[in-house]
Amino acid sequence: MDRNLLLRAIASLGRFIAASLIAIAMSLSLLIITQQVFNPFQVVFSDSMSPQIKTGDAVVISDLKPTEIEVGEVIIFHDPEEKGKFIIHRVVSIEDAGTVLFFTTKGDNNPVPDAERVPTGEVVGGVAVRLPGFGSFLDFLSAPSGYTSCIGIPTAMSLVLVFIVYFFEKVFHIPRRRKGGRVSVAIPPTG
Repeated sequence: MDRNLLLRAIASLGRFIAASLIAIAMSLSLLIITQQVFNPFQVVFSDSMSPQIKTGDAVVISDLKPTEIEVGEVIIFHDPEEKGKFIIHRVVSIEDAGTVLFFTTKGDNNPVPDAERVPTGEVVGGVAVRLPGFGSFLDFLSAPSGYTSCIGIPTAMSLVLVFIVYFFEKVFHIPRRRKGGRVSVAIPPTG
């Protein structure tokens, strides 16, 4: 194999790896920002719905009209004890109080139904998608050690790799490709 072709291939591989590391770091950064701003994924912190939904899973909330909820459906509602948190449980009975529906809920893994009934106004939605283990990954990524290992280190590695490729090309005098696939080679004058 031609020496210049091999050296160009090595340099191209280095640039590809550097670009891939930057793309991964940017994607994970965008995921963190999206989660912080829009909160599309709800992280599960309890095994009350095990084995269907487990601790460390993430769920995406679906729109669900309270009047269309049926017994047996899994709903997401505001935690009556901790504002800003949600509970994911199954509806075991529905009571119509005229202007408001009340849902009795129970975690699949809990022995008894929840003590408090859930009024329609507290229902956030249903479970559109369950992502096994993704909640644990989101928690890790949001922590300083996760941010450093998944975003900071790949970014630093890509920058180092770009400098290595640059110096590699300078040291070995790797000719640059021109348009049309031709290589520009400087020939020293003789004489």
